[in-house]
Amino acid sequence: MKLRPLDITAWIFTIIIMSLVFLWIGDFGSLSYLAQSPISSYVENLWRLMYISASGVFGVFMGSLIFFSIRFRYSETVQEKQMRKTDVTKVVITVLVVSGIALAYSISQYFSQVLLYQFSLGLLVGLMILLFSSLIFVVYKEYYRD
Repeated sequence: MKLRPLDITAWIFTIIIMSLVFLWIGDFGSLSYLAQSPISSYVENLWRLMYISASGVFGVFMGSLIFFSIRFRYSETVQEKQMRKTDVTKVVITVLVVSGIALAYSISQYFSQVLLYQFSLGLLVGLMILLFSSLIFVVYKEYYRD
């Protein structure tokens, strides 16, 4: 299968959306909780540069993963489609949207006092990694059955 111009446009759009989501969750790399000194402003500028660069890497990786897993998914025959009773993809998408909104809201609540809740924030990020890995596992098992 070749990629059409519409596919390439959708791929680039997915990459941009994932980069913007990464930037939005991280408050665009702002470290406003640091004490304002010349050294901390220098560190904040370096951090912001690295964070924006990391959003590009994250966007390319996750955007490509999402796009290619949807674009080149396993297509079933008509008989296999009739045998299936539930559509797992609708459930997975609903759970991901709801959990993504809840995760973004909970992270945004912690950013005002991030130093007080470092352990909770680390636990939240660990759960986000678990959510992404379970998504990858479900997509893999759904579309690439043995």
